[in-house]
Amino acid sequence: MRYWWDAVRTFSYWRYALFSGEAIAKLFGALGVLYLLVDIADAFKVYTKDKHSQYGLILMLVPALLFVLFTRRPVSRVRYKVPKKDFTYEVKIGDLFKQPGEIVISSSTTFDTDMSSGLISTASLQGQVATLFFNGQTVEIDRQIEASLARDQYEINEERPGKKKQYPLGTVARVSAHGRNFYFVAMSHMNPNGTAYSDPRMMEQALQNLWQNMILKAEHGPMVMPLMGTGRGRVAMPRHKVIERIAQSFADATQQAAFSNKLTIMIRPEDASRFSINLFQVRDYLTRSLDV
Repeated sequence: MRYWWDAVRTFSYWRYALFSGEAIAKLFGALGVLYLLVDIADAFKVYTKDKHSQYGLILMLVPALLFVLFTRRPVSRVRYKVPKKDFTYEVKIGDLFKQPGEIVISSSTTFDTDMSSGLISTASLQGQVATLFFNGQTVEIDRQIEASLARDQYEINEERPGKKKQYPLGTVARVSAHGRNFYFVAMSHMNPNGTAYSDPRMMEQALQNLWQNMILKAEHGPMVMPLMGTGRGRVAMPRHKVIERIAQSFADATQQAAFSNKLTIMIRPEDASRFSINLFQVRDYLTRSLDV
């Protein structure tokens, strides 16, 4: 409900709800239907046009506006089908793990999984994967990560806690459980104190390499991912900008290879309210500024 009120208070919502081409078309359509009903009522002498004629326009305009607003009230997701292309974007507020598709999860460049020492938080998405799909047992996750990374290059970093093999940004490790595929992507480094960190430049590099690795390791199907780097990755960038970067990187990658026909970017409900994420602004970007 809070997100609903946050959206209503923005200019982007009202531009979408009342002043967009689609909204104006709906308004005139509703006015046309109302005028037709008045004509029918007048023909059968149920209601004659001369009654309240001075208020006639207002009497039709108000219900028409209410109809348009009702059909264009704040939403929890927006979709954009790229014209003349075979792929679609969806930005949605909800639970990442309840969405069908291939799920992308951010990780460190060393792919640490140890939750018992506190190196990986149980509240993180990676920790939730371990808890929800592996019963908290990270041994099997480590085994699948090692198998997936068998052919990837790495360097040894003895200065950090946990695992010592450090992979390039954007490296992808695939793990599977209960019929779901998860792709851990190296999005951040971890300092000697065990704190993950990233920045916009690192995120750009990780996204570019992510899709190249997904072409090699992922099954062809819908991709689902969170706002990468905005949580424990500590990327200093507004959420709507992160959405734009992710969407554009996916568009760039699909120019080279057809590895997926849909990307869903998930936003946690608490983030949508806390950071006033406006899906109407997101839709404006996808429809007007996305370079595809």
